[in-house]
Amino acid sequence: MTDVATIKVPRVVRDRVRDAARAAHLTQAQLIEEMLEERRKAEFWAALEAETPDQEYLDDLAEADAAFAGDAEDSIARFEAGE
Repeated sequence: MTDVATIKVPRVVRDRVRDAARAAHLTQAQLIEEMLEERRKAEFWAALEAETPDQEYLDDLAEADAAFAGDAEDSIARFEAGE
């Protein structure tokens, strides 16, 4: 058996974890692990969104957008011409 420990939480929290785990067909430990992983992902994306892109990145993005828009316009024109 894996090493286990007991944590103290208010009964209402314990009951919510139990009920959520049952509804998801998970053990309470699995539910807590999933919740921790979701929190880690949310923190990662929040940190990424907080980053300010540098000017070189913005210039590269504008160049790629312009190239894509040009390609799209050419593709639409060829499609409309029946090519």
